[in-house]
Amino acid sequence: MVFLSPEFIGFFLAVFLLYWTVGAGSSVRQNMILLLASVLFYGWLDLQFLALILFSAAANMAIGVAIGSAGAERVQRAWLWAGVGLNLGILAYFKYFNFFHDPIVDVLNFADGSHSRPGVELVLPLGISYYTFQLTGYLIDVFNGVVPACRQPLPFFTYVLYFPKLLAGTIERIQRFLPRIATARRFDPALISDAFRQVLWGAFAKLVIADNCARLADPIFNDAGSQGGSTLLAGAMLYLLQVYGDFSGYSNMAIGLSKMLGVPLMANFRAPLFATDVGDFWRRWHISLTTWMMDYVFIPLNFLFRGLGKLGLAMAIFITFLAVGIWHGANWTFVLFGVLQGIYFLPLAVKGSVLRPAGMKKGIGPDVKRFLAMGGIFLLMSLTFILMRVPSTGAAFAFWSGLLDRSLFEMPVLQGNPLALLLAFFIGVGWFGRSREHALAAPARPRPLLLRWGWLSFILFLVGMYSATVESPFIYFSF
Repeated sequence: MVFLSPEFIGFFLAVFLLYWTVGAGSSVRQNMILLLASVLFYGWLDLQFLALILFSAAANMAIGVAIGSAGAERVQRAWLWAGVGLNLGILAYFKYFNFFHDPIVDVLNFADGSHSRPGVELVLPLGISYYTFQLTGYLIDVFNGVVPACRQPLPFFTYVLYFPKLLAGTIERIQRFLPRIATARRFDPALISDAFRQVLWGAFAKLVIADNCARLADPIFNDAGSQGGSTLLAGAMLYLLQVYGDFSGYSNMAIGLSKMLGVPLMANFRAPLFATDVGDFWRRWHISLTTWMMDYVFIPLNFLFRGLGKLGLAMAIFITFLAVGIWHGANWTFVLFGVLQGIYFLPLAVKGSVLRPAGMKKGIGPDVKRFLAMGGIFLLMSLTFILMRVPSTGAAFAFWSGLLDRSLFEMPVLQGNPLALLLAFFIGVGWFGRSREHALAAPARPRPLLLRWGWLSFILFLVGMYSATVESPFIYFSF
């Protein structure tokens, strides 16, 4: 039961009707409906780990109360480390056990001449990377006095299990979320209309862009050794577009569905395809993860290394992006991904422009300088995101080496389909909507009703006409 499936649509319609009828006028009833729906949603998808997420929520709520109640800082700190250790320990066990287990077993087998490896394959609980970071950030905020400890189970469990954001974010902060469910939500037709447009744009990004990019990129990656350089490069670019369409599509649908319940979530993407440097890219890509890493990893490390000047800043950046890479999965490809992103940031650290936001200038199109910068970042990220698709670092280096061929300057060999026009439409709409919350958000100057409905009907037609025949699973569910 995932977004866009018939089961989920039926489930959400039932929740929507109950929420705005039975729950109307009472925050308690609305939150009870949200919590029950979230438990049913998670149990439907991952019943074997429902107890784990409930335990994590209960344990972190209790530890948060213990931190808030302790008088001495050393006691608070002890509780904090106990909670962080519990959260990261559970995450490490399920996500990184095999990463450390298999090499150790191989070394021991080599030492005693054995060649057998006992099979241990742990199933990754759905959403664990996201709710673990939410809970860890909550404990740190309670310790730092940013938020008081939550002592009410209903809003806290609703925060942890809230189904629109549960499987692939956003990584929401409790200080943003709890005030939005503290009072009864009122039915707002304008918000519902905006939510529908956001869900529609998310569906277009996922079904039309991401899944059709996957149809072209998958054969290239699955047989990379026999592909020419230009085809490999096209495959890398298509994969980055696939990841962007897939994850931004999920995020827009999650945020839109949450808006339909009167609970706005933070934006997770802000036109990253139009970034002009690496820092600008990460301020626009997976924003909830980037800001989490900034607040809970980079800033403490930067403070710790403050006496080292720009070297300390570079070290903080490098460690932060190493953590970003490792967060994505237990594979050396993700480690290398984080290392490369940290290296890309070093020139910004030297120039002192790491934290300086890049503006999104108005205009029909980018000037030449901006266009070249955007193209350079897109190419760099396309070549780097290969690491999120290939099974090993060896496969990544083989892919990169395959680019260094005379065939790089030939036409790529791709299956024929209308994807080029659809991509041009997707990027064009994204460009003109780049300064809004999402590409289909209403402009400041309202358009005529007939034009608005005609525009939305055209996009709905494209979704129905050009959705890939085989829907690929959401990429970030695996993280």
